[in-house]
Amino acid sequence: MMKSLFDQFVWGTALYIALTLPLVPPLWTGRARRPRGVVFRFAQRAGLMKTSAARAARTVRALREHTQAGAEVPDTERLRQRLDDRRCSVMSILLLWSIPYLGVIAALFLLLNGGFASGYQWIVVWSMFGGVLVLADVDRRMLARSLPIEHTTVMAVGVVEACGAPDPSQHEVRGHTRNSAICASIDDLCAALGRQAALEPRRTDAVHRARLRAEALEVVRNLHAAKIRLVEGDRAALGTLYAIVGSLLARAATPTHLPESSSRLVCADVLTADPNWEGPPLRNESPAAKALGYALFIAGLAATGQLLSLLTLPEPLPWVLILLTAGAGHRVLKRWLPVPALPAELLPTSSPPVAVPEQAGGRGDLRQTP
Repeated sequence: MMKSLFDQFVWGTALYIALTLPLVPPLWTGRARRPRGVVFRFAQRAGLMKTSAARAARTVRALREHTQAGAEVPDTERLRQRLDDRRCSVMSILLLWSIPYLGVIAALFLLLNGGFASGYQWIVVWSMFGGVLVLADVDRRMLARSLPIEHTTVMAVGVVEACGAPDPSQHEVRGHTRNSAICASIDDLCAALGRQAALEPRRTDAVHRARLRAEALEVVRNLHAAKIRLVEGDRAALGTLYAIVGSLLARAATPTHLPESSSRLVCADVLTADPNWEGPPLRNESPAAKALGYALFIAGLAATGQLLSLLTLPEPLPWVLILLTAGAGHRVLKRWLPVPALPAELLPTSSPPVAVPEQAGGRGDLRQTP
């Protein structure tokens, strides 16, 4: 009986994955992974909006307190909508892959308690266990490419939260200072800006794409310059940083289909030249490295399962080892696959393109400054 249930769970999980894969990867390649439908509506009703509303209100309040009168500040309701859209999209992806994940967990439970722990069964189930985790992680990463504006919005909100007053109820984390949290949040925002500029649709005018990438580079330069001043103790840099983030959020929160949506990332008044900044280290995202990392993750889980099948362990210990192995492997996978700080075309060592004035009888062009 248990052998039959085990086979049903395994075949059901494999069938679910086989039916899902032809539908999801085409959305990855076309950057159209924007979950909607029943699962998205369920995520909206799961009590997530209250958290997003409070987070948006805190962000807008902090920006208004630390910026001058008349500075750009996002609308609270529109900012909440951006946060809700991304949060519910992530929740939809987790719900999508939780169905085969629960099937694999049930198969593992039967395998551990059924007394038929042959080697090939461990390898099959653990490979499926790792495969589902890999698909969920790839789907989550592709969501950031499909929703670059929402991803940039979330990273910008994280900068405001990191720079804000510390929560007294929050416990101290050894080895992590407030400055390290600020630096990490600004680096993530710069990576999101570079990705947003690089993912501008190809059918957009080439001149506009070049200007957007040049502007993204200028914003990144100003963010890193403000970060360096802030961590060195210059409190005046906090106002500069909030002005840039506030302008960025105000434009990112504006609905893109409305006429008042701007083509600029931030207001030009909040940007200043800083030639002394050399730029962050570039972390490229190699497809070969991603494929190798995912393959090693699945192989590692399968090898661990094979090893557990050869040992006689008490009942709670295999489950503890399962959780520890999956968690440690996922952390190693995240360190193996960092988010790129800047795309290749946004290297700080290259000069941004500038518009050459239109001459008589000719057309303006974008060229590299010497």
